[in-house]
Amino acid sequence: MIDILPDVSGFLVGMLVGMTGVGGGSLMAPIMILLLGVAPTTAVGTDLWFAAITKVVGGGLHHRHGIPIGWSYGAWPMAHPCGDRDDDRHE
Repeated sequence: MIDILPDVSGFLVGMLVGMTGVGGGSLMAPIMILLLGVAPTTAVGTDLWFAAITKVVGGGLHHRHGIPIGWSYGAWPMAHPCGDRDDDRHE
């Protein structure tokens, strides 16, 4: 018998991502772990690898088509990491 659960899961996650814009990793990792029996480290690693590839390809396509990339959106969180102790609230 053919196992269609992975295909159906991928299709439903793709539909939800397309309709809502929520990240696919937040949906697919729990499905892979809970429904498909994938080891948690493998599921998370797979999501991170897929996300890295899609970000690089998407950024390259934006650059090739002359679409400006909002670098300030990524620079601000990098300049203000969690646990930053330069803030007066922590004293």
